[in-house]
Amino acid sequence: MAYQGINTGSSPNSGTGDSLIEGAEKINSNFVELYNIVGNGTTTLVGIVTQITAGTNVSVSTAYGSVEISAPTPSQITTTNLNVSGVSTLGAISVTGATSITGVTSITGATSITGVTSITGSVLISGITTLASSGGITTTGGDLYVGGDLYVLDDVVYDEVTGRNLNITGVGTVAILGVSSTSTLAGDVSIGSSLSVSGVSTLTGNVSLGSSLLMTDDKKFILGDNSEFTFFHNDSDGNVISADVGSLNVKADTQNYTSGAGTTQVMATNVDGNFGVELYYNNNKRLETRHGGVNVQGYFKASGISTLGIVTGATYYGDGSNLTGVVTSLTGADGSAMVGVVTTLTGADGSAMVGVVTTLTGADGSGMTGVVTTLTGANGSGMIGIVTSIIAGSNITLTGGPTGIVTIAASGGVGVGTTNVSTNSLVVSGISTLGVVTSATYYGDASNITSGKWNLGADGSTHYQFTGPGGLSATADPVIYLARGQKYEFVNNMDAHPFEIRVSNGGAAYTNGISVEGTTSNGTTTFDVPFDAPNSLYYQCTAHAGMGGTVVVYPDLFTV
Repeated sequence: MAYQGINTGSSPNSGTGDSLIEGAEKINSNFVELYNIVGNGTTTLVGIVTQITAGTNVSVSTAYGSVEISAPTPSQITTTNLNVSGVSTLGAISVTGATSITGVTSITGATSITGVTSITGSVLISGITTLASSGGITTTGGDLYVGGDLYVLDDVVYDEVTGRNLNITGVGTVAILGVSSTSTLAGDVSIGSSLSVSGVSTLTGNVSLGSSLLMTDDKKFILGDNSEFTFFHNDSDGNVISADVGSLNVKADTQNYTSGAGTTQVMATNVDGNFGVELYYNNNKRLETRHGGVNVQGYFKASGISTLGIVTGATYYGDGSNLTGVVTSLTGADGSAMVGVVTTLTGADGSAMVGVVTTLTGADGSGMTGVVTTLTGANGSGMIGIVTSIIAGSNITLTGGPTGIVTIAASGGVGVGTTNVSTNSLVVSGISTLGVVTSATYYGDASNITSGKWNLGADGSTHYQFTGPGGLSATADPVIYLARGQKYEFVNNMDAHPFEIRVSNGGAAYTNGISVEGTTSNGTTTFDVPFDAPNSLYYQCTAHAGMGGTVVVYPDLFTV
Protein backbone atom coordinates (compact mmCIF):
# COMPACT_ATOMS: atom_id res chain seq x y z
CA MET A 1 0.00 0.00 0.00
CA ALA A 2 1.26 3.47 -0.77
CA TYR A 3 1.73 6.13 1.93
CA GLN A 4 -1.56 7.98 2.83
CA GLY A 5 -1.40 11.62 3.99
CA ILE A 6 -4.23 13.48 5.93
CA ASN A 7 -5.94 16.30 4.03
CA THR A 8 -5.96 19.30 6.51
CA GLY A 9 -8.09 21.56 4.28
CA SER A 10 -7.44 25.05 2.91
CA SER A 11 -7.87 26.90 6.30
CA PRO A 12 -8.97 26.10 9.87
CA ASN A 13 -12.60 24.99 10.05
CA SER A 14 -12.98 25.53 6.29
CA GLY A 15 -14.68 22.14 5.96
CA THR A 16 -12.43 21.20 3.00
CA GLY A 17 -10.08 18.70 4.82
CA ASP A 18 -10.47 15.08 6.00
CA SER A 19 -12.87 14.38 8.77
CA LEU A 20 -11.53 13.07 12.08
CA ILE A 21 -12.51 9.52 11.23
CA GLU A 22 -10.89 9.70 7.77
CA GLY A 23 -7.66 11.04 9.24
CA ALA A 24 -7.58 8.35 11.93
CA GLU A 25 -8.06 5.57 9.31
CA LYS A 26 -5.12 6.84 7.28
CA ILE A 27 -2.90 6.98 10.37
CA ASN A 28 -3.83 3.40 11.31
CA SER A 29 -3.19 2.14 7.75
CA ASN A 30 0.28 3.72 7.68
CA PHE A 31 1.17 2.16 11.07
CA VAL A 32 -0.06 -1.29 9.99
CA GLU A 33 2.17 -1.15 6.93
CA LEU A 34 5.17 0.03 8.97
CA TYR A 35 4.68 -2.71 11.60
CA ASN A 36 4.51 -5.32 8.82
CA ILE A 37 7.94 -4.18 7.66
CA VAL A 38 9.92 -3.54 10.90
CA GLY A 39 8.05 -5.73 13.37
CA ASN A 40 5.48 -5.30 16.09
CA GLY A 41 7.68 -3.22 18.38
CA THR A 42 8.86 -6.23 20.43
CA THR A 43 10.28 -8.65 17.80
CA THR A 44 12.22 -7.08 14.90
CA LEU A 45 11.90 -8.80 11.53
CA VAL A 46 14.99 -10.69 10.14
CA GLY A 47 17.19 -8.55 7.85
CA ILE A 48 16.67 -5.29 9.75
CA VAL A 49 19.94 -3.90 11.09
CA THR A 50 19.18 -2.35 14.51
CA GLN A 51 22.80 -1.78 15.42
CA ILE A 52 26.23 -2.02 13.74
CA THR A 53 29.23 -3.07 15.78
CA ALA A 54 32.75 -2.95 14.30
CA GLY A 55 34.59 -6.27 14.19
CA THR A 56 38.20 -7.21 13.29
CA ASN A 57 39.79 -4.88 10.72
CA VAL A 58 36.48 -2.94 10.39
CA SER A 59 35.54 0.51 11.78
CA VAL A 60 32.08 2.17 11.83
CA SER A 61 31.29 5.88 12.10
CA THR A 62 28.16 5.43 14.24
CA ALA A 63 25.91 2.60 15.45
CA TYR A 64 22.65 4.13 14.13
CA GLY A 65 21.44 6.25 11.27
CA SER A 66 23.87 6.79 8.39
CA VAL A 67 26.74 4.43 9.05
CA GLU A 68 30.10 4.43 7.22
CA ILE A 69 32.04 1.16 7.29
CA SER A 70 35.73 1.13 6.39
CA ALA A 71 38.43 -1.54 6.47
CA PRO A 72 42.07 -1.97 5.39
CA THR A 73 42.98 -4.39 2.56
CA PRO A 74 42.19 -7.83 4.02
CA SER A 75 44.43 -10.87 3.71
CA GLN A 76 41.49 -13.28 3.87
CA ILE A 77 37.72 -13.02 3.63
CA THR A 78 35.39 -15.76 4.74
CA THR A 79 31.77 -15.12 3.98
CA THR A 80 28.57 -16.89 3.01
CA ASN A 81 27.88 -14.64 -0.01
CA LEU A 82 30.42 -12.52 -1.87
CA ASN A 83 29.19 -10.17 -4.59
CA VAL A 84 31.94 -8.32 -6.48
CA SER A 85 30.92 -5.85 -9.18
CA GLY A 86 34.17 -3.99 -9.66
CA VAL A 87 37.76 -4.98 -10.27
CA SER A 88 38.91 -7.64 -7.81
CA THR A 89 42.34 -9.08 -7.17
CA LEU A 90 42.13 -12.28 -5.14
CA GLY A 91 44.85 -14.60 -3.86
CA ALA A 92 43.79 -18.08 -2.95
CA ILE A 93 40.01 -18.46 -3.22
CA SER A 94 37.84 -21.29 -2.03
CA VAL A 95 34.15 -21.11 -2.89
CA THR A 96 31.65 -23.75 -1.81
CA GLY A 97 28.43 -21.95 -2.65
CA ALA A 98 27.07 -20.06 -5.63
CA THR A 99 29.58 -17.58 -7.10
CA SER A 100 28.83 -14.66 -9.40
CA ILE A 101 31.71 -12.60 -10.84
CA THR A 102 30.74 -9.73 -13.12
CA GLY A 103 33.92 -7.67 -13.25
CA VAL A 104 37.56 -8.31 -14.05
CA THR A 105 39.02 -10.74 -11.53
CA SER A 106 42.66 -11.70 -11.11
CA ILE A 107 43.39 -14.82 -9.04
CA THR A 108 47.06 -15.57 -8.32
CA GLY A 109 46.71 -18.38 -5.79
CA ALA A 110 45.10 -21.78 -5.71
CA THR A 111 41.38 -21.67 -6.49
CA SER A 112 38.82 -24.31 -5.62
CA ILE A 113 35.21 -23.83 -6.77
CA THR A 114 32.74 -26.61 -6.03
CA GLY A 115 29.43 -24.84 -6.56
CA VAL A 116 27.73 -23.14 -9.49
CA THR A 117 29.92 -20.30 -10.83
CA SER A 118 28.78 -17.59 -13.21
CA ILE A 119 31.51 -15.37 -14.71
CA THR A 120 30.54 -12.56 -17.06
CA GLY A 121 33.84 -10.67 -17.02
CA SER A 122 37.48 -11.68 -17.38
CA VAL A 123 39.17 -13.99 -14.89
CA LEU A 124 42.96 -14.15 -14.66
CA ILE A 125 44.22 -17.27 -12.84
CA SER A 126 47.98 -17.75 -12.36
CA GLY A 127 47.90 -20.56 -9.83
CA ILE A 128 46.28 -23.99 -9.71
CA THR A 129 42.53 -23.96 -10.34
CA THR A 130 40.18 -26.83 -9.69
CA LEU A 131 36.75 -26.41 -11.27
CA ALA A 132 33.74 -28.62 -10.53
CA SER A 133 35.76 -31.10 -8.52
CA SER A 134 32.49 -32.21 -6.93
CA GLY A 135 30.43 -32.18 -10.10
CA GLY A 136 29.54 -28.49 -10.25
CA ILE A 137 29.08 -26.39 -13.40
CA THR A 138 31.40 -23.49 -14.36
CA THR A 139 30.19 -20.94 -16.89
CA THR A 140 32.27 -18.06 -18.23
CA GLY A 141 30.80 -15.48 -20.59
CA GLY A 142 34.15 -13.77 -21.18
CA ASP A 143 37.73 -14.94 -21.61
CA LEU A 144 39.41 -17.46 -19.30
CA TYR A 145 43.16 -16.95 -18.95
CA VAL A 146 45.20 -19.68 -17.26
CA GLY A 147 48.79 -18.78 -16.42
CA GLY A 148 49.70 -22.29 -15.27
CA ASP A 149 48.59 -25.76 -16.23
CA LEU A 150 44.91 -26.53 -16.71
CA TYR A 151 43.97 -30.05 -15.61
CA VAL A 152 40.55 -31.35 -16.63
CA LEU A 153 39.56 -34.82 -15.42
CA ASP A 154 36.34 -35.03 -17.43
CA ASP A 155 35.58 -34.27 -21.09
CA VAL A 156 36.47 -30.85 -22.53
CA VAL A 157 34.13 -29.41 -25.18
CA TYR A 158 35.43 -26.24 -26.84
CA ASP A 159 35.05 -24.26 -30.03
CA GLU A 160 38.65 -23.10 -30.50
CA VAL A 161 41.89 -23.54 -28.53
CA THR A 162 45.12 -21.64 -29.10
CA GLY A 163 48.12 -22.61 -26.99
CA ARG A 164 51.69 -23.78 -26.96
CA ASN A 165 51.13 -27.36 -25.83
CA LEU A 166 47.95 -29.45 -25.98
CA ASN A 167 48.33 -32.90 -24.41
CA ILE A 168 45.45 -35.33 -25.07
CA THR A 169 45.79 -38.79 -23.51
CA GLY A 170 42.23 -40.01 -24.10
CA VAL A 171 39.96 -39.92 -27.15
CA GLY A 172 40.02 -36.49 -28.84
CA THR A 173 37.57 -35.28 -31.47
CA VAL A 174 38.95 -32.21 -33.27
CA ALA A 175 37.23 -30.31 -36.09
CA ILE A 176 40.22 -28.16 -37.15
CA LEU A 177 43.68 -28.85 -35.67
CA GLY A 178 46.60 -26.56 -36.47
CA VAL A 179 50.03 -27.65 -35.19
CA SER A 180 53.13 -25.50 -35.61
CA SER A 181 55.54 -27.44 -33.40
CA THR A 182 56.03 -30.98 -32.07
CA SER A 183 52.79 -32.84 -31.30
CA THR A 184 52.25 -36.19 -29.59
CA LEU A 185 48.77 -37.74 -29.79
CA ALA A 186 48.63 -40.91 -27.69
CA GLY A 187 44.94 -41.83 -28.02
CA ASP A 188 42.56 -42.28 -30.92
CA VAL A 189 42.24 -39.09 -33.00
CA SER A 190 39.19 -38.23 -35.08
CA ILE A 191 39.56 -35.17 -37.34
CA GLY A 192 36.29 -33.95 -38.77
CA SER A 193 37.63 -31.17 -40.97
CA SER A 194 41.21 -29.86 -41.38
CA LEU A 195 44.61 -30.93 -39.96
CA SER A 196 47.43 -28.43 -40.51
CA VAL A 197 50.86 -29.62 -39.32
CA SER A 198 54.08 -27.65 -39.80
CA GLY A 199 56.13 -29.48 -37.16
CA VAL A 200 56.65 -33.13 -36.20
CA SER A 201 53.60 -35.10 -35.06
CA THR A 202 53.64 -38.53 -33.44
CA LEU A 203 50.34 -40.43 -33.58
CA THR A 204 50.31 -43.60 -31.47
CA GLY A 205 46.57 -44.28 -31.67
CA ASN A 206 44.09 -44.69 -34.52
CA VAL A 207 43.48 -41.67 -36.78
CA SER A 208 40.03 -41.17 -38.33
CA LEU A 209 39.60 -38.58 -41.11
CA GLY A 210 36.16 -37.21 -41.87
CA SER A 211 37.37 -35.53 -45.08
CA SER A 212 40.34 -35.58 -47.49
CA LEU A 213 44.03 -35.63 -46.53
CA LEU A 214 45.83 -33.06 -48.70
CA MET A 215 49.62 -33.03 -49.18
CA THR A 216 51.65 -30.66 -51.35
CA ASP A 217 54.30 -31.66 -53.95
CA ASP A 218 57.27 -33.75 -52.74
CA LYS A 219 55.63 -34.40 -49.36
CA LYS A 220 55.90 -38.16 -48.82
CA PHE A 221 53.97 -40.85 -47.05
CA ILE A 222 56.71 -42.89 -45.38
CA LEU A 223 56.07 -46.44 -44.13
CA GLY A 224 58.40 -48.84 -42.36
CA ASP A 225 60.94 -48.52 -39.55
CA ASN A 226 63.66 -47.58 -42.08
CA SER A 227 61.49 -45.72 -44.62
CA GLU A 228 61.30 -48.78 -46.89
CA PHE A 229 58.07 -47.76 -48.64
CA THR A 230 57.10 -44.24 -49.81
CA PHE A 231 54.67 -42.62 -52.19
CA PHE A 232 54.45 -38.99 -53.25
CA HIS A 233 53.78 -36.60 -56.14
CA ASN A 234 55.65 -33.81 -57.90
CA ASP A 235 55.43 -32.16 -61.31
CA SER A 236 58.65 -33.69 -62.71
CA ASP A 237 58.29 -37.32 -61.57
CA GLY A 238 54.48 -37.46 -61.48
CA ASN A 239 52.99 -40.00 -59.09
CA VAL A 240 55.71 -42.17 -57.52
CA ILE A 241 55.34 -45.38 -55.50
CA SER A 242 58.74 -46.55 -54.25
CA ALA A 243 59.52 -49.86 -52.52
CA ASP A 244 63.23 -49.38 -51.79
CA VAL A 245 63.61 -52.66 -49.87
CA GLY A 246 61.82 -55.95 -50.51
CA SER A 247 59.06 -56.64 -53.03
CA LEU A 248 55.92 -54.68 -53.94
CA ASN A 249 52.89 -56.95 -53.55
CA VAL A 250 49.51 -55.85 -54.92
CA LYS A 251 46.78 -58.14 -53.62
CA ALA A 252 43.24 -58.19 -54.98
CA ASP A 253 41.00 -60.84 -56.53
CA THR A 254 40.35 -58.58 -59.53
CA GLN A 255 42.67 -55.82 -60.73
CA ASN A 256 42.01 -53.31 -63.52
CA TYR A 257 44.67 -50.96 -64.88
CA THR A 258 43.49 -48.03 -66.99
CA SER A 259 44.94 -44.83 -68.44
CA GLY A 260 45.15 -41.66 -66.33
CA ALA A 261 41.77 -40.50 -67.64
CA GLY A 262 40.29 -43.87 -66.78
CA THR A 263 38.90 -44.38 -70.30
CA THR A 264 41.48 -46.74 -71.85
CA GLN A 265 41.90 -50.30 -70.56
CA VAL A 266 45.52 -51.44 -70.21
CA MET A 267 45.41 -54.68 -68.20
CA ALA A 268 42.89 -56.73 -66.24
CA THR A 269 43.19 -59.78 -64.00
CA ASN A 270 40.73 -62.51 -62.97
CA VAL A 271 38.26 -61.54 -65.70
CA ASP A 272 37.48 -65.22 -66.27
CA GLY A 273 37.18 -65.97 -62.53
CA ASN A 274 40.30 -68.20 -62.69
CA PHE A 275 42.91 -65.47 -62.20
CA GLY A 276 43.76 -65.11 -65.88
CA VAL A 277 45.52 -61.99 -67.18
CA GLU A 278 44.45 -59.87 -70.18
CA LEU A 279 46.54 -57.24 -71.98
CA TYR A 280 44.94 -54.51 -74.08
CA TYR A 281 46.04 -52.08 -76.77
CA ASN A 282 43.79 -49.04 -77.19
CA ASN A 283 40.93 -50.87 -75.44
CA ASN A 284 41.36 -53.91 -77.75
CA LYS A 285 42.36 -57.18 -76.08
CA ARG A 286 45.54 -58.53 -77.66
CA LEU A 287 46.71 -61.28 -75.26
CA GLU A 288 45.11 -63.40 -72.56
CA THR A 289 46.17 -66.29 -70.34
CA ARG A 290 43.74 -69.14 -69.81
CA HIS A 291 43.89 -72.61 -68.30
CA GLY A 292 45.01 -74.09 -71.64
CA GLY A 293 47.78 -71.57 -72.35
CA VAL A 294 48.07 -68.15 -74.00
CA ASN A 295 45.68 -66.74 -76.61
CA VAL A 296 46.96 -64.04 -78.97
CA GLN A 297 44.37 -61.91 -80.76
CA GLY A 298 45.91 -60.31 -83.81
CA TYR A 299 49.32 -61.19 -85.27
CA PHE A 300 52.24 -62.57 -83.24
CA LYS A 301 55.75 -61.37 -84.07
CA ALA A 302 58.88 -62.81 -82.41
CA SER A 303 62.41 -61.46 -82.82
CA GLY A 304 65.26 -63.87 -82.23
CA ILE A 305 64.65 -67.52 -81.39
CA SER A 306 61.27 -68.60 -80.07
CA THR A 307 60.21 -72.07 -78.91
CA LEU A 308 56.46 -72.44 -79.23
CA GLY A 309 55.91 -76.22 -79.44
CA ILE A 310 53.37 -77.02 -82.15
CA VAL A 311 52.24 -73.96 -84.12
CA THR A 312 49.14 -74.12 -86.31
CA GLY A 313 48.60 -71.14 -88.58
CA ALA A 314 46.65 -70.28 -91.65
CA THR A 315 49.48 -68.29 -93.25
CA TYR A 316 53.28 -68.28 -92.77
CA TYR A 317 55.68 -65.60 -93.92
CA GLY A 318 59.32 -65.85 -94.99
CA ASP A 319 61.24 -68.58 -96.85
CA GLY A 320 61.44 -70.99 -93.90
CA SER A 321 65.21 -71.26 -94.38
CA ASN A 322 65.75 -71.23 -90.59
CA LEU A 323 63.29 -74.05 -89.93
CA THR A 324 64.94 -77.33 -88.82
CA GLY A 325 63.90 -80.53 -90.64
CA VAL A 326 62.11 -78.73 -93.50
CA VAL A 327 63.51 -79.09 -97.02
CA THR A 328 63.17 -75.75 -98.78
CA SER A 329 65.35 -76.47 -101.84
CA LEU A 330 67.17 -79.44 -103.34
CA THR A 331 70.83 -79.22 -104.35
CA GLY A 332 71.85 -81.49 -107.19
CA ALA A 333 69.61 -83.57 -109.39
CA ASP A 334 69.44 -86.40 -106.90
CA GLY A 335 69.73 -84.32 -103.74
CA SER A 336 73.24 -85.64 -103.09
CA ALA A 337 74.41 -82.24 -101.87
CA MET A 338 71.61 -81.95 -99.25
CA VAL A 339 72.84 -81.84 -95.66
CA GLY A 340 71.03 -84.39 -93.51
CA VAL A 341 69.47 -86.21 -96.50
CA VAL A 342 70.54 -89.83 -97.04
CA THR A 343 71.26 -90.40 -100.73
CA THR A 344 73.51 -93.45 -100.39
CA LEU A 345 73.08 -96.49 -98.14
CA THR A 346 76.13 -97.92 -96.41
CA GLY A 347 76.36 -101.66 -96.90
CA ALA A 348 74.40 -103.71 -99.36
CA ASP A 349 71.48 -104.02 -96.97
CA GLY A 350 71.85 -100.67 -95.19
CA SER A 351 72.94 -102.44 -92.00
CA ALA A 352 75.41 -99.68 -91.19
CA MET A 353 72.71 -96.97 -91.23
CA VAL A 354 72.03 -95.40 -87.81
CA GLY A 355 68.32 -95.11 -87.04
CA VAL A 356 67.27 -97.23 -90.04
CA VAL A 357 65.40 -100.51 -89.49
CA THR A 358 67.43 -103.09 -91.35
CA THR A 359 65.95 -106.25 -89.81
CA LEU A 360 62.35 -107.23 -90.41
CA THR A 361 60.30 -109.60 -88.30
CA GLY A 362 60.24 -112.90 -90.14
CA ALA A 363 62.63 -113.89 -92.89
CA ASP A 364 60.69 -111.94 -95.46
CA GLY A 365 59.23 -109.30 -93.15
CA SER A 366 55.82 -110.94 -93.34
CA GLY A 367 55.31 -110.34 -89.60
CA MET A 368 55.43 -106.53 -90.07
CA THR A 369 52.06 -104.76 -89.84
CA GLY A 370 51.44 -102.18 -92.55
CA VAL A 371 54.64 -103.05 -94.47
CA VAL A 372 54.48 -104.34 -98.05
CA THR A 373 56.83 -107.30 -98.20
CA THR A 374 55.82 -108.82 -101.55
CA LEU A 375 55.32 -107.09 -104.89
CA THR A 376 52.98 -108.55 -107.50
CA GLY A 377 54.75 -108.83 -110.83
CA ALA A 378 58.42 -108.49 -111.54
CA ASN A 379 58.15 -104.70 -111.82
CA GLY A 380 55.33 -104.22 -109.33
CA SER A 381 52.84 -103.68 -112.13
CA GLY A 382 50.21 -105.58 -110.15
CA MET A 383 50.35 -103.12 -107.25
CA ILE A 384 47.26 -100.90 -106.81
CA GLY A 385 48.03 -97.18 -106.46
CA ILE A 386 51.66 -97.54 -107.59
CA VAL A 387 52.64 -95.81 -110.86
CA THR A 388 55.02 -98.10 -112.65
CA SER A 389 55.03 -96.37 -116.05
CA ILE A 390 54.10 -92.89 -117.38
CA ILE A 391 53.45 -92.46 -121.12
CA ALA A 392 53.02 -88.99 -122.64
CA GLY A 393 49.74 -88.49 -124.47
CA SER A 394 48.48 -85.62 -126.66
CA ASN A 395 49.78 -82.16 -125.76
CA ILE A 396 51.90 -83.65 -122.92
CA THR A 397 55.68 -83.89 -122.66
CA LEU A 398 57.58 -85.83 -120.01
CA THR A 399 60.93 -84.88 -118.57
CA GLY A 400 62.97 -87.19 -116.34
CA GLY A 401 62.11 -90.75 -115.28
CA PRO A 402 61.56 -93.50 -115.39
CA THR A 403 62.20 -93.19 -111.61
CA GLY A 404 62.62 -90.20 -109.33
CA ILE A 405 60.89 -86.92 -110.21
CA VAL A 406 58.89 -86.82 -113.46
CA THR A 407 57.86 -83.43 -114.84
CA ILE A 408 54.64 -83.37 -116.91
CA ALA A 409 54.13 -80.31 -119.13
CA ALA A 410 51.17 -79.37 -121.33
CA SER A 411 52.26 -78.32 -124.79
CA GLY A 412 48.91 -76.86 -125.87
CA GLY A 413 45.21 -77.53 -126.36
CA VAL A 414 42.90 -78.38 -123.50
CA GLY A 415 43.35 -80.81 -120.71
CA VAL A 416 45.73 -79.94 -117.90
CA GLY A 417 45.12 -76.24 -117.27
CA THR A 418 48.62 -75.22 -116.19
CA THR A 419 51.99 -74.83 -117.81
CA ASN A 420 53.91 -76.96 -115.29
CA VAL A 421 52.91 -79.92 -113.08
CA SER A 422 55.57 -81.83 -111.12
CA THR A 423 54.41 -85.06 -109.50
CA ASN A 424 55.09 -88.75 -109.01
CA SER A 425 51.39 -89.50 -109.45
CA LEU A 426 48.58 -87.26 -110.70
CA VAL A 427 45.03 -88.56 -110.58
CA VAL A 428 42.28 -86.15 -111.72
CA SER A 429 38.67 -87.24 -111.54
CA GLY A 430 36.28 -84.52 -112.61
CA ILE A 431 37.35 -80.92 -111.89
CA SER A 432 39.86 -80.29 -109.08
CA THR A 433 41.07 -76.89 -107.89
CA LEU A 434 44.34 -76.96 -105.97
CA GLY A 435 45.82 -73.74 -104.60
CA VAL A 436 44.95 -70.49 -106.36
CA VAL A 437 43.32 -70.75 -109.79
CA THR A 438 43.33 -67.70 -112.01
CA SER A 439 41.08 -67.68 -115.05
CA ALA A 440 38.94 -65.32 -117.05
CA THR A 441 35.95 -67.68 -117.22
CA TYR A 442 34.67 -70.46 -114.96
CA TYR A 443 32.21 -73.21 -115.84
CA GLY A 444 30.26 -75.58 -113.62
CA ASP A 445 28.37 -75.49 -110.30
CA ALA A 446 29.39 -72.56 -108.04
CA SER A 447 26.50 -72.90 -105.58
CA ASN A 448 28.86 -73.63 -102.65
CA ILE A 449 31.10 -70.65 -103.23
CA THR A 450 31.13 -68.12 -100.35
CA SER A 451 30.17 -64.65 -101.57
CA GLY A 452 31.84 -62.81 -98.71
CA LYS A 453 33.74 -63.42 -95.47
CA TRP A 454 34.32 -60.99 -92.59
CA ASN A 455 36.81 -61.44 -89.75
CA LEU A 456 35.46 -60.15 -86.41
CA GLY A 457 37.33 -58.20 -83.75
CA ALA A 458 36.16 -56.18 -80.77
CA ASP A 459 36.59 -52.72 -79.25
CA GLY A 460 36.44 -53.77 -75.61
CA SER A 461 32.87 -54.82 -74.90
CA THR A 462 31.19 -51.93 -76.74
CA HIS A 463 31.62 -52.61 -80.48
CA TYR A 464 32.33 -55.39 -82.97
CA GLN A 465 35.05 -54.58 -85.53
CA PHE A 466 34.57 -55.95 -89.09
CA THR A 467 37.38 -56.55 -91.57
CA GLY A 468 36.48 -57.82 -95.05
CA PRO A 469 34.30 -56.99 -98.10
CA GLY A 470 32.88 -53.52 -98.48
CA GLY A 471 36.20 -51.85 -97.69
CA LEU A 472 35.82 -52.64 -93.99
CA SER A 473 38.96 -52.60 -91.85
CA ALA A 474 38.33 -52.87 -88.11
CA THR A 475 35.14 -50.89 -88.71
CA ALA A 476 32.94 -50.57 -85.62
CA ASP A 477 29.44 -52.07 -85.92
CA PRO A 478 28.89 -51.37 -89.66
CA VAL A 479 25.68 -52.03 -91.59
CA ILE A 480 26.14 -55.36 -93.43
CA TYR A 481 24.44 -55.90 -96.85
CA LEU A 482 23.61 -59.50 -97.85
CA ALA A 483 22.05 -60.76 -101.09
CA ARG A 484 19.29 -63.37 -101.12
CA GLY A 485 20.47 -66.81 -102.28
CA GLN A 486 24.15 -66.08 -101.44
CA LYS A 487 26.39 -67.52 -98.75
CA TYR A 488 28.41 -65.44 -96.26
CA GLU A 489 30.83 -66.26 -93.44
CA PHE A 490 31.52 -64.46 -90.15
CA VAL A 491 34.77 -65.65 -88.52
CA ASN A 492 35.11 -65.10 -84.75
CA ASN A 493 38.42 -66.36 -83.30
CA MET A 494 38.32 -64.17 -80.18
CA ASP A 495 37.11 -66.93 -77.84
CA ALA A 496 34.72 -64.25 -76.59
CA HIS A 497 31.74 -62.11 -77.70
CA PRO A 498 29.40 -64.83 -79.07
CA PHE A 499 28.12 -63.74 -82.51
CA GLU A 500 24.45 -64.25 -83.41
CA ILE A 501 22.05 -63.20 -86.18
CA ARG A 502 18.76 -62.02 -84.65
CA VAL A 503 15.35 -60.93 -85.89
CA SER A 504 15.83 -57.54 -84.17
CA ASN A 505 17.93 -55.72 -81.60
CA GLY A 506 17.64 -57.88 -78.47
CA GLY A 507 15.20 -60.21 -80.24
CA ALA A 508 15.15 -63.95 -80.83
CA ALA A 509 17.84 -65.73 -82.86
CA TYR A 510 17.24 -66.02 -86.62
CA THR A 511 18.09 -69.65 -87.50
CA ASN A 512 17.03 -70.11 -91.18
CA GLY A 513 20.14 -70.75 -93.27
CA ILE A 514 22.45 -70.40 -90.21
CA SER A 515 25.17 -73.00 -89.49
CA VAL A 516 28.10 -72.77 -87.06
CA GLU A 517 31.45 -74.50 -87.33
CA GLY A 518 32.97 -74.55 -83.82
CA THR A 519 31.17 -72.11 -81.51
CA THR A 520 29.76 -68.64 -81.94
CA SER A 521 32.58 -67.27 -79.77
CA ASN A 522 35.39 -69.29 -81.39
CA GLY A 523 34.46 -70.49 -84.87
CA THR A 524 32.74 -69.58 -88.14
CA THR A 525 29.08 -68.68 -88.51
CA THR A 526 27.81 -69.31 -92.07
CA PHE A 527 24.63 -67.57 -93.32
CA ASP A 528 23.11 -69.06 -96.52
CA VAL A 529 20.55 -66.29 -97.02
CA PRO A 530 17.13 -67.76 -97.96
CA PHE A 531 14.92 -66.02 -100.53
CA ASP A 532 12.22 -65.37 -97.92
CA ALA A 533 14.53 -63.78 -95.34
CA PRO A 534 13.24 -60.49 -93.81
CA ASN A 535 14.41 -57.22 -95.34
CA SER A 536 16.21 -56.35 -92.08
CA LEU A 537 17.94 -58.47 -89.45
CA TYR A 538 20.35 -57.67 -86.62
CA TYR A 539 23.72 -59.10 -85.55
CA GLN A 540 24.52 -58.92 -81.83
CA CYS A 541 26.84 -60.22 -79.10
CA THR A 542 24.84 -62.47 -76.77
CA ALA A 543 27.01 -61.35 -73.82
CA HIS A 544 27.12 -57.58 -74.48
CA ALA A 545 23.97 -55.98 -75.88
CA GLY A 546 25.82 -52.85 -76.98
CA MET A 547 27.84 -54.79 -79.57
CA GLY A 548 25.67 -55.08 -82.68
CA GLY A 549 24.44 -53.61 -85.94
CA THR A 550 21.90 -53.86 -88.76
CA VAL A 551 21.86 -56.53 -91.51
CA VAL A 552 20.16 -55.35 -94.71
CA VAL A 553 18.88 -58.18 -96.96
CA TYR A 554 18.35 -57.21 -100.62
CA PRO A 555 16.57 -56.95 -102.92
CA ASP A 556 13.70 -55.56 -100.85
CA LEU A 557 10.81 -58.06 -100.77
CA PHE A 558 8.28 -55.27 -101.22
CA THR A 559 9.85 -54.07 -104.46
CA VAL A 560 9.83 -57.46 -106.21
